[in-house]
Amino acid sequence: MRRRRLSYDERAYIDVVPLVDTLLAVFLFLAVLAFQSPITFLAVKLPFAKEGEKIALEVVRIQVLRDGRYQMQGKDVNLEEIQKVLEEKKPQTLVVEADEYAPHKFVVALMDTAKEKGIENVLIGVRSKR
Repeated sequence: MRRRRLSYDERAYIDVVPLVDTLLAVFLFLAVLAFQSPITFLAVKLPFAKEGEKIALEVVRIQVLRDGRYQMQGKDVNLEEIQKVLEEKKPQTLVVEADEYAPHKFVVALMDTAKEKGIENVLIGVRSKR
């Protein structure tokens, strides 16, 4: 049995077009998943702190925006709605994530509301310097 030499047109080659199409489809799928993520990002710019600790608790988080608006889970709320949530959930801890340029009176009003509802621990969220 004799081997014959393959001509240039008969040689095996790798077609990269289907590979590129597949990779683009995978990247598109991952991009869609990334934007459907339920993770909410902070709408506030937290101040820095030299020291602090990370703790894992079941807490209610409320953000105070630069213009004095309140947000909970990415939705705008007012103090009355916050009071209702605190009455329903009865958390022991409230985390206040106030923008570093938020007016002080809005943070104080939120802390007063928490105290009225019997919340024992009010924590102020900060960023760590690294």
